Amino acid sequence: MSKRKSKESSSANGECISQVQRILRERFCHCYAAGKLFGIEHQYRHLLELLKRTTVHGESNSALIIGPRGSGKTMLLNHVLKELMEIKQVRENLLEVHLNGLLQTNDKVALKEITRQLHLENVVGDKVFGSFAENLAFLLEALRKGDRTSSCPVLFILDEFDLFVHHKNQTLLYNLFDISQSAQTPVTVIGLTCRQDILELLEKRVKSRFSHRQIYLMNSFDFKQYIKIFKEQLSLPAEFLDESFAQKWNNNVQHLSEDKTVQDMLQSLFHYSKDLRSLHLLLMLALSNVTVHHPLITASDLHEASKQYRMDSKANIVHGLSVLEICLIIAMKHLNDVYEGEPFNFQMVYNGI
Repeated sequence: MSKRKSKESSSANGECISQVQRILRERFCHCYAAGKLFGIEHQYRHLLELLKRTTVHGESNSALIIGPRGSGKTMLLNHVLKELMEIKQVRENLLEVHLNGLLQTNDKVALKEITRQLHLENVVGDKVFGSFAENLAFLLEALRKGDRTSSCPVLFILDEFDLFVHHKNQTLLYNLFDISQSAQTPVTVIGLTCRQDILELLEKRVKSRFSHRQIYLMNSFDFKQYIKIFKEQLSLPAEFLDESFAQKWNNNVQHLSEDKTVQDMLQSLFHYSKDLRSLHLLLMLALSNVTVHHPLITASDLHEASKQYRMDSKANIVHGLSVLEICLIIAMKHLNDVYEGEPFNFQMVYNGI
């Protein structure tokens, strides 16, 4: 009987651990609109109001969300979109187009992606267009149901916005901003970028059609708030399947946040890089140690994760090499400098030692 109970208990613990891993990994790895916003509530209200004017009232607009990597630009946008989608009118009518400067490297590729995401391949068919602007205008015209109030609002989200600036003549940006100023199909263009000087990179004609709305995210929280974020990010939700396990886990998280050695380690990370992406990576490394036999994160797990996070990947590659192997690498480096990337063989490397 006791063996049976032990197996059942082990199975229940295993299920709890699997659930913990799933919930926290999703939280750390994806910019889901499920968690809390930290210090960007004002920007959230601003963006929500801006997009409501497009999706509910049919106004066109444009804006840039500017902030360093890991400051929460994508998370902010996801939160706003989640709230908008709770409005029935928006859910049924809003059309979203997501473009990324790393993927859509020129206007032709971008236009093809816009056509695909708007499901207009059949409408375009074999038509031949004189210019990019004509093609884009045709695509947007195809979305019209009638007058301005009954047209489907279109939201263009341009991630890595600064890379679109390098497209030839900035034609895509010019036309998107131009349409966002017209009284036709309601269109809002939202750009996400890390460049503070992004407006200086825009051509004069593009800049004149941009609304100059800029939403800045600067990670303005202090260390006390950072500790609070640490607790909230690592805590389990109230609706967790095993209430007693969740309480035990959350109590452990509370103890960790009060531990002096953990606080010192977090303060070091805070001064090194206060963006939440770094914190998520640290917590993800610590979470990987959680198993059925090690069900709670400990201070030593966090310290080990901190060491892994700070580790120099290049130095780690050469760790454990013999003296001869290191000499060969140094010789290869010298040859590479001399021949500027030209190929060389082992004999040349050996002679260079």
